[in-house]
Amino acid sequence: MLPRDPPILSCIEIVNVDNQSHTVHIRVEYENEEVLFNSYTIDGREENGQDQQKWISQDWPDKPSQFRVHMRMDADEDWITFESEEKLGEHAIQIAYWIGSDGNGIPVWEPINTDDYTQDCNESIMANPVRREK
Repeated sequence: MLPRDPPILSCIEIVNVDNQSHTVHIRVEYENEEVLFNSYTIDGREENGQDQQKWISQDWPDKPSQFRVHMRMDADEDWITFESEEKLGEHAIQIAYWIGSDGNGIPVWEPINTDDYTQDCNESIMANPVRREK
């Protein structure tokens, strides 16, 4: 079996479909070094029904490597962690933290193949309604 390379950490986004605002805390470790630790407040859904979305600035290297992304919401003390080792062999990974209409948040990730990968964060993985049902 051939060794499989780690993926590139592509984009991170937060999507809120709840009517209330929430704060999502994100930590990114790249090659065992913390390169991002910040909190992001996202407004509630607009009156016209428009979801709120926020892209996180890509403050990590754009090359394949071992990384971990830790996420939690509001005052919750439990971090949810995504590790690149779980997705060896994928070209890149895009991660979203989705806050549902019930106010609960879950992380979602999606592999991106070589042909579709771009450094620009312009397409939400949460735009697909099938994804939202998971």
